Amino acid sequence: MAKTIFTPSQVNKYVKKALDNDALLAGLFIEGEISNFNAHSSGHFYFTLKDAGAAISSVMFASHTENIHFVPKSGMKVIAFGRISMYEKTGQYQLYVEFLEPAGIGGLQLAFTQLKEKLEAEGLFARERKREIPRFARAIAVITSPTGAAVQDVLRIIRERNRAVKIIVAPAIVQGEHAAADIVRALGEVNEHGGADVIILGRGGGSVEDLWAFNEESVARAIAASKIPVISAVGHETDYTIADFTADLRAPTPTAAAQIAAFDQNAASAHLRDLQSDLTQALCEKLRENADTANFFLQNLTRAINERLANEWKTLAHREALLEKISPYAVFKRGFALVRDEKSAPVTSVKALAPGQTIKITFADGTATAKIN
Repeated sequence: MAKTIFTPSQVNKYVKKALDNDALLAGLFIEGEISNFNAHSSGHFYFTLKDAGAAISSVMFASHTENIHFVPKSGMKVIAFGRISMYEKTGQYQLYVEFLEPAGIGGLQLAFTQLKEKLEAEGLFARERKREIPRFARAIAVITSPTGAAVQDVLRIIRERNRAVKIIVAPAIVQGEHAAADIVRALGEVNEHGGADVIILGRGGGSVEDLWAFNEESVARAIAASKIPVISAVGHETDYTIADFTADLRAPTPTAAAQIAAFDQNAASAHLRDLQSDLTQALCEKLRENADTANFFLQNLTRAINERLANEWKTLAHREALLEKISPYAVFKRGFALVRDEKSAPVTSVKALAPGQTIKITFADGTATAKIN
């Protein structure tokens, strides 16, 4: 009988082919605990799936790892879907994982929890870093889908409450693969423009997958980095996202966000009218209550003013009489006169006069000129 000799490569190739052609091993779910987990810089995951009695080497290539939202760790129980094959160089069979899901909890829920714990530990949710939403915003930026129903509701509410406020609509994709990057872009552009006092970031309701862009780490960090206060308004009242925790304020719906951001002019005007009416009524009542007191003070004030005026008139008359006595015009009335030379200097002696000189003589009722002979 002839002896057939195989090389290790031939054997491994034969076994690999047999494994690859096995219908059962071509796609099966395996539940186990992750151990020796290694996230390679290439994007591949290398780990072992084990239970109490056995272990299977496993690999998940980067083309599949980018589709999971949570971070696998050693000790985590998971359900893996993949195929059994052989790595020919080592002769070791292993599980080539195409899909990985946490056992007992959804992958998206786990990703949400992991990111929430991470950002909370960094202080991104801390109350002390949140800013007040301005009460009298002059310009409001709205980041959302330009074709969704949410933007129309927001615009309508703002216009109803305050037609003077400026609205800046920054269109963004809010669902799908590129949504997170587009939201980050819109936040950056609104901050760079600098014309808004507050930002409303949100969209209407949807499934967890629909809202997932608002659970991305990049969006959370862009909200935290915003120089303008951000109101998060994602989905319905029961929906919570990472953006809600990071924003300066969470609104249960986009409509509620519009009511918070826009100052209600109509309500304010009505309130001012009520205050004016209340103040006028209070003043009238106060005046009626104090009418007697006011009249008493008015009478006393009038009496004091009259007495003061009478005294002042007496003083004025006395001073007028004194002035009359010392006035030169009173002397003139008694027959005296004032003599002045050509330069209007008083002449006090006859020796100061010369023949032909013109002089001025002032009497009580006027002035005459004369010439010395």
